[in-house]
Amino acid sequence: MGYEDLLLEKDDCGIATLTLNVPNKLNALTVKMGMNLPLAVDEVAQDDSVRVLIVTGAGRGFCSGADVSAMQLLTGAAEQSRFNRLQVTGWPAADIFPKLLKPTIAAINGPCVGAGLSLALSCDIRIASETARFGVAQVARALVPDFGLTCYLPLAAGMSSALELMYTAELIDAAEALRIGLVSRVVPPDDLMKTTRELANKIVQQAPLSVELTKKMVWRGLFDRLARQLDLETDSIRICRQSEDHRESVKAFLEKKPLPTFKGK
Repeated sequence: MGYEDLLLEKDDCGIATLTLNVPNKLNALTVKMGMNLPLAVDEVAQDDSVRVLIVTGAGRGFCSGADVSAMQLLTGAAEQSRFNRLQVTGWPAADIFPKLLKPTIAAINGPCVGAGLSLALSCDIRIASETARFGVAQVARALVPDFGLTCYLPLAAGMSSALELMYTAELIDAAEALRIGLVSRVVPPDDLMKTTRELANKIVQQAPLSVELTKKMVWRGLFDRLARQLDLETDSIRICRQSEDHRESVKAFLEKKPLPTFKGK
C-alpha cells in the first residue's frame, strides 16, 4: 500500500524500511506524513513476515522537524482549527514506534531536528551517518519542544545535555551525539544502510517472542510519563502559537532573515 510522503518497503529477510519521503524539505513532518505514519506502522505491526523496522529519510536529511511553511498558516484567522488538525494528525506519531512491538532502528542520514529528533529518539536504536546533525529547533521558533521530546531527550542524553540543547537550539554533529548518548554508532555515509541492515539481520535471527517481550518490558514503564509530557507539551504549544514572538520568528525563517529580538509576548 502506498502512503503519501512516505515509502514503505519490505524484503524477504524480515526487514521493512520506512522512508520519510519529502526530500525537497529535508523530510519535514508534513500533515500528510503525520496522518500516514500511524497507518504505515500499523501495516508493519500486522505483517507477521516483518521482524524489524528501519526508519530513515530520503535524500540528504532524516527529518528537519515540523513543516515551518505550515506554521505560517497557523498565524491567521483560522489558526485554532488548523492547529487542531495538525495536533490530531501529527501527535500520534510521537509514540507509534515505542508501541510497535517489533524492534525499530533509526538510520539517521542527515539533519535530525525538532520533531525529527523526537521520531529518531522514539526508535529503539539509532545509528548515525557522520553527516548527521542534531538539534532542538523549537525554541528558535518561539515554541517549546514537542512530539514527546521533553520525555525522550532527557532519557537519552541526561538532564543537563538535554536542557542545553532545548534552551539554545544549537546543532551538534554526529560525534557529539554519540558522546552524549543520542546514538549508539556513527559510521561513514556510504556504510549507514549496510551497517543498519547488518544489525537488523542479527535481531531477526533471535527468538521473536523474546525480542517482543523485551521491548515491551523496557518501554511499558515509560508510557505513563510520555502521556503526561505530551499533554504538557500540547498545552504549552497552544500558548506559544498565540505569541507575537512565534509569529515573527516564523516570518523571519520563511523570509530567510535573522531571528527577531524576542520580547517574551
